[in-house]
Amino acid sequence: MNFISSLNALSASSGGFNWYGFLIGSGMVICIVLAYLTSKKKGFYSDFVFDLAICCIPLAIVGARLGYVIFDLTGPNPSTWTFKKIIGLEGGGLAGLQIYGGLVAAALGSLIVLALQKKHPENERVSWLQMADLGFTFIILGQIIGRWGNFANQEAYGNPVTNPSLQWFPYAVYIEAQSGWYQATFFYESFWNLIGWGFMLWFYLGKRQSYDGFNFSFYCIWYGFGRFFIEGLRSDSLYIGDTLRVSQLVSIILFFFGIGMNIYHIVRARKANKNPFILIPKTELSLDYYGYEKTMAYRLSLAPQAEPAKKGKEEPKFDTPDDSDKYWEVTEDKPAAEGEATETIAAGNDKIASDPTNASEKITPAENVGNPEKETKND
Repeated sequence: MNFISSLNALSASSGGFNWYGFLIGSGMVICIVLAYLTSKKKGFYSDFVFDLAICCIPLAIVGARLGYVIFDLTGPNPSTWTFKKIIGLEGGGLAGLQIYGGLVAAALGSLIVLALQKKHPENERVSWLQMADLGFTFIILGQIIGRWGNFANQEAYGNPVTNPSLQWFPYAVYIEAQSGWYQATFFYESFWNLIGWGFMLWFYLGKRQSYDGFNFSFYCIWYGFGRFFIEGLRSDSLYIGDTLRVSQLVSIILFFFGIGMNIYHIVRARKANKNPFILIPKTELSLDYYGYEKTMAYRLSLAPQAEPAKKGKEEPKFDTPDDSDKYWEVTEDKPAAEGEATETIAAGNDKIASDPTNASEKITPAENVGNPEKETKND
């Protein structure tokens, strides 16, 4: 029994568990968590990833579904679409999604995040290219996981494999609905993206830095190149007309757009008499590299660093006033009321008179101080 048969048996035993939806949803959650952890390390404000997810993911799902429906209608054998079928209430749920439609819609969602930043100046502003670098570093991971949803759904496969010596996974996969072996194009794309994701993580989190947008440009080049050839093997492509595959057309545009981004950066760097800022070791970063002053790395380099704790003897700590230390108690000096001082002095003299041993402490009234004749003499 092959893996697909095992997966179908597991699905049946779990009450028709939707592995496609589970894998797509799991991919989203994993990407959000990893993007959040990475954003903290890169210096983005704390809620940035959640703002991005809330604005982009719902739009991406809608865009991917509409993209599939629109291009299916432009093909040679369009399906019959109803509103319920479009929103997944009938006809197998949201099994038909078009990745490029989702990416375009997600890009629109990112513009909403840019607009929200203007209303919250307390957050460090993030440019669209900085969003794209972080976002596409983990979008490609979502695609890696999501393709296994196609595996579970027995879709996105290639041409028939009739040679028995080639009927083995991962080159081919057995499709039960067709009772035959077909090229495992979903696996080809997943594996191609896995290699690309490794490069993107190295570019983004490694010891080398590049201009804002470099990781996004690499995604366009890598994914566009691989998808163009893999799409040519698929048997369920969407078409414009009878011969033009939608995904191949978009892949070509994506590939040359990524190449163009790097050429544009290099030309601008030359005009500014600076070096291109592409994969430069962190220890060599300086304003001599074009675009460095606009990066998150440069912003972090300007942030005040906390001073490390000093080792050695601690400074002596002095007591602070509390209820048990009465000598710390501060009272406010108030001028004596008229007649109050005289009464106090008289009371003191009466006490001395009753106790002759304290005669030397007889108090002199304040008005007689300085008058030799009236001052009380202490013998």
